[in-house]
Amino acid sequence: MKRFWLLGLFALLAFRGFAQDTPSDFSHYLGLQPAFLLEPYDTINALEVNVIPFVYEYRGAGLWAFQVRPIANYRFYKPAPGISQVGAGLFATRYLPGVLSGIDWLTPILAGYSTYTYNQLDLIHTLTIGAEAGVMMIITPTFTLNVNLQPGINYYPTEYSRQFAGAETGFLSHFGVIVHFGYRFGVK
Repeated sequence: MKRFWLLGLFALLAFRGFAQDTPSDFSHYLGLQPAFLLEPYDTINALEVNVIPFVYEYRGAGLWAFQVRPIANYRFYKPAPGISQVGAGLFATRYLPGVLSGIDWLTPILAGYSTYTYNQLDLIHTLTIGAEAGVMMIITPTFTLNVNLQPGINYYPTEYSRQFAGAETGFLSHFGVIVHFGYRFGVK
């Protein structure tokens, strides 16, 4: 487990080499991220929806930002519906303005992330690390739309979690398409 966290820290620090630091144009971002989940190990074909679909981002000086995305998934399954996965994701995001010359309203984004969830209906733990790459589209000076791809790897730390997910080694691939929109405040 310690090696897994060190790998995640290394991935976050590796993004430090991209782009040059310039003053940020906003300090905070509050967004909505509608999230629907179908797990690859899910044998009951249940749909889960995040009932706390918020994204909070703090952006200090420069092009680095840190995001928190809470997770509380509600499972729609007739015999036993309810809150299934609970947890959060932490993201270190690097904005890359100027990469697309002449397109000021579109900013590429790279992020490293780590997400932990506990599925209280299935009694399994999941730790995910990966990268997120995408774009931020500036609709107005304070309103943006983000579209990102999220490859990564899920780690199931307990024996029961591994057996439930069918992950002999404890690892399974992860892929997500992430869309969130929101309001940037503290715009300078």
